[in-house]
Amino acid sequence: MPNQPTAVKRGHVRSTRIAREISSAHGPPYYPVPNPANRALYEQYRALAEAEKDVCFVGRLASYKYFNMDQAVLNALEIFDSLNESGTLQPKRRPEDFGPGDGPK
Repeated sequence: MPNQPTAVKRGHVRSTRIAREISSAHGPPYYPVPNPANRALYEQYRALAEAEKDVCFVGRLASYKYFNMDQAVLNALEIFDSLNESGTLQPKRRPEDFGPGDGPK
């Protein structure tokens, strides 16, 4: 966790951060737009992520894909199941296996 404050690294922070996401039709999108350039960028990120030991990136940002909330929760639960069953942090399926999601309205 190189980008975490020292207190977090030492386990001295015992709190939860809550963030709110608000959709908007104005400004830059807060999700990757599905196109070949972003797919190639995701593959680069995926290769870097797979090289990290004992880390599993989960969710919308980790998958570089828009997930509906039910898909995001299912992704996290499947990661937990995998950890519980095999002792490894490995996703049971790739982001594209979750389908397209709804995207912004």
